[in-house]
Amino acid sequence: MSLILRAHIASAAHNIMPGWPIQSFIAVNPLAGHEPISFHSVTERNVALTREHRAYLADLREGRITEADLEQAISERIPELARATISVIGQEVAAVRIAVLDMTSVQGSPTRTAAPVPASRSMLWLDEYLAAWLPSYVTLDPLWPMPHKQKGLFGAWRWLANQDTSLPRAVRRALRDVSVSADAALAWALERLAVTPELIRSTLAQELEHLPGWVGYIKWRAEKYGDIDLTSYLAIRFVLRALLTIPLTPSPIPPLADERALLWQRAEHLTARLSEHPARQDVAAVARVLAHHRPDEHRFTWQKAYELNYRSSLLPSLSSTTPPMKARPQLQVVMCIDPRSEGMRRHLEASEAVETFGFAGFFGVPVRFARYGARGSIDSLPALLTPRHSLTERPALPLQAEEHLARGRARDAVRQAAHIADTSTGTPFAFAETTGWFYGATSFLRTFTPTLYQRLRRALARPDPLHGSVTMGEAFTLEERAGIAETAVRMMGLSDFAPLVVLAGHFSESVNNLYQSALDCGACGGNPGTANARAATAIFNDSAVRAMLLLRGIDIPDGTVFVAADHNTTRDTITVLDRHLIPDSHRSLISDFEGLQRAAGKKLLYERAADLPGATKRQSVPRLRARADDWAEVYPELGLAGNAAMIIGPRTLTRGVDLSRRVFLHSYDTALDRDGTALETIMTAPLVVAQWINHQYYFSALNPDTLGAGTKTIHNAVGTIGVLAGHGGDLRRGLPWQSVGLGTKLFHEPMRLTVIIQAPLDRVGDIISRNQALRHLLDNDWITLTARAHTHAPWHRYTSYGWQTTTAPMKGQST
Repeated sequence: MSLILRAHIASAAHNIMPGWPIQSFIAVNPLAGHEPISFHSVTERNVALTREHRAYLADLREGRITEADLEQAISERIPELARATISVIGQEVAAVRIAVLDMTSVQGSPTRTAAPVPASRSMLWLDEYLAAWLPSYVTLDPLWPMPHKQKGLFGAWRWLANQDTSLPRAVRRALRDVSVSADAALAWALERLAVTPELIRSTLAQELEHLPGWVGYIKWRAEKYGDIDLTSYLAIRFVLRALLTIPLTPSPIPPLADERALLWQRAEHLTARLSEHPARQDVAAVARVLAHHRPDEHRFTWQKAYELNYRSSLLPSLSSTTPPMKARPQLQVVMCIDPRSEGMRRHLEASEAVETFGFAGFFGVPVRFARYGARGSIDSLPALLTPRHSLTERPALPLQAEEHLARGRARDAVRQAAHIADTSTGTPFAFAETTGWFYGATSFLRTFTPTLYQRLRRALARPDPLHGSVTMGEAFTLEERAGIAETAVRMMGLSDFAPLVVLAGHFSESVNNLYQSALDCGACGGNPGTANARAATAIFNDSAVRAMLLLRGIDIPDGTVFVAADHNTTRDTITVLDRHLIPDSHRSLISDFEGLQRAAGKKLLYERAADLPGATKRQSVPRLRARADDWAEVYPELGLAGNAAMIIGPRTLTRGVDLSRRVFLHSYDTALDRDGTALETIMTAPLVVAQWINHQYYFSALNPDTLGAGTKTIHNAVGTIGVLAGHGGDLRRGLPWQSVGLGTKLFHEPMRLTVIIQAPLDRVGDIISRNQALRHLLDNDWITLTARAHTHAPWHRYTSYGWQTTTAPMKGQST
């Protein structure tokens, strides 16, 4: 029975996405479990998949959506109407327009979300009760350990609940007879609640819909650490239900027959309205449109039209004539595909001597990294991967290393002592009395001179930088290092190497921000790309690696030096790392690069100021950058707000084009990828990550209180696990409102990812056909794909029926 029950739990939790802790925030599609079905078929409870009709009507009035966009959207969504909307210029086209436009004027148009089930008072109590117990078990505070934690969640709760006076005495007595095994207790409770075997799976799934934030975190933690699982969680819920006689939640039901009748009543109403107008006599055409395009589908057509309008403006902006660089570049900069890098790349390329590339921010080096002498480590790699190699630093000067360690240990001791005094049972009051004057002074500085305070804090709290290097030989074999370098070169299309190649990882900087990790790399658990850039630099500068690459057709000149750097996305600065490793012959090139990045950073800073709440172009550069130091600033930067597309192709496609920091840019050159392996890696890894980020912003914007985290202003942290809105309740999922909106208005435009690829169509099609995850995303309308074989070829749209030529004009051409 135990194995069968656990199989039911696994099946019931299949669609639940694991929830990463906020300390290592991972961008995910919260509805990823539904990707095997079409986007418009998802019926998640209390989840909106599109905006309201009035928002789309406002877009239509403002020209953000055109009637041509609507026609194209219907032809893409409803194949049965494609010929009518494209080939017939007459009343049937008018019927399509009318059906979409006029239907929204009928009041009470239904939404595509499952009807919420009213929660009883006992159900609300049960949720609140569990939401109070779960933090006690999962928070890692050695000073306040939960008693009996070694027994697991259910075992610890069962022992402690005997003294829980919030439970009736009869329940506490009955609990003593319940099995200590979570599996056995759950089975007993289901039997007592009269749940028949055929209803077990659906009943468990319904119960997992409560406290979805905590459920997602438990699923993640069960996979990561195994010290808690959904079986224990469900055992507590069902045992309490059984002992307190809390009835099971009724399952959500599909639209009732009378609701369907209401839909068709509205359709008949619309048909009658149309028949009253001489210019709209073709009622048969309207009826045919409505037969294939039901009123409850219209919102998805509006959303498609909204996205098509953006795609139709993006495609013509991409170059079909831009020649490659005339001469060998003097400087090449490789940055993350993150949309925030697009602005920096564009401004750096104002100099004709600079060439930039986009590549995944971990630079193809998935590692677990620990600083020299550090107690902990970070997994500096995408969540899709598992670290198989560990790296650390090697000091260049032994004496400096010892001093570095000694000062670091002293700082750690002070921090640990302060933490113990602040959190122990008997000392907090005395600690506050003793140090109150100090914290008062620091609060004054943080409030009125935040930049000065941060400078002092960094000077006192951070150890001096270690003059050393990332060691590669012990972790990777020569063959592995050469393989990493070859893959990176072929994936990003890097060739004709410049004398200086900068590999710039990225990170964000802010204070008093629980969601800071969400502004770092969206794929790598909120970790910066610093360690990866340093490791990749060590690989590319290795003479033995270069010798092996030469045998594989990749010639890196002796005069080419790779340098690691950090791109600060809040301050718009790029800082060169490990300067002591740079040869004297390249010092002048470094100086030139630093001058270029300063100028580019200032331009980008003022560009972003136009969109950043509270910022203006009249403010000085120091004032704009001081947002990173201000502990009252809820908008230190806008992260990836506005992301809408991903372009995979050579830089000649986009060089000189202002993409408004809305596009993931991954460099790719078909000529360097003879067998398509690099393209397949890009499409199955970076593309999937970009889709995760895109959908997290999409659903957080549309559902700020269910799939988002709500406003930051009432957040309280649960250790490093997550946040609560207020003093209790469920863990919040997704992004805070301040990442997607201002006041009551969105500044993030919720649209699904538009993917654009320049590569042979048969190669792209073959990759999709053998990767089910890509087929789910594309065939089920979670993302869209447009591709062309080469610069002068027409654009084609991917469909489940094959490639179709798009109607969007290419740059310099007309339709």
